[in-house]
Amino acid sequence: MGKRIRGGEMRKADIIVALCLMLVGLVVLADAIRLGFGWGMSGPESGFFPFYMGLGIVLCTFFIALRAIRIYKKEGTGKRLIPEGGAAKILWVLLPAVGVVLLTELLGLHLATVLYLAFYMGVVGRIHWGKVVLLSLLVPLVVYVLFDRIFLIPLPEGVWGKNIMALIPF
Repeated sequence: MGKRIRGGEMRKADIIVALCLMLVGLVVLADAIRLGFGWGMSGPESGFFPFYMGLGIVLCTFFIALRAIRIYKKEGTGKRLIPEGGAAKILWVLLPAVGVVLLTELLGLHLATVLYLAFYMGVVGRIHWGKVVLLSLLVPLVVYVLFDRIFLIPLPEGVWGKNIMALIPF
């Protein structure tokens, strides 16, 4: 048996993720079969495309899992799933993403996006604050005008966001 690396979990994670995705594919297949996946009088039935998508997911994940299991048996667990010091980098992505979801409930999507872009570009990306202010205001403003005003597709306004967005003149 090959050399095992202490703390190695990458190949176990590959196997687990492949099996979980295979389960998703099987659920899609089962539902597509329930809906009918054949070709009807007017064309494909409602489960036709989901059936073949689910079948593709199951086949691909089967081969991914098979390969990962073979390598795991031959070489061991492989490198660490999260490298030394990697958890901090993951948290720098995860925590602001969770924050923007929570802020969306309070401030709405547009204002939460302003704060998210400003924080992420300024603090994490260390981009010049002039660009940060410009982009963090301009991007949500363009999205607001495009979706809320032109396409008339309302995006989440949040508890306080509707009152704050009423201050925008257009």
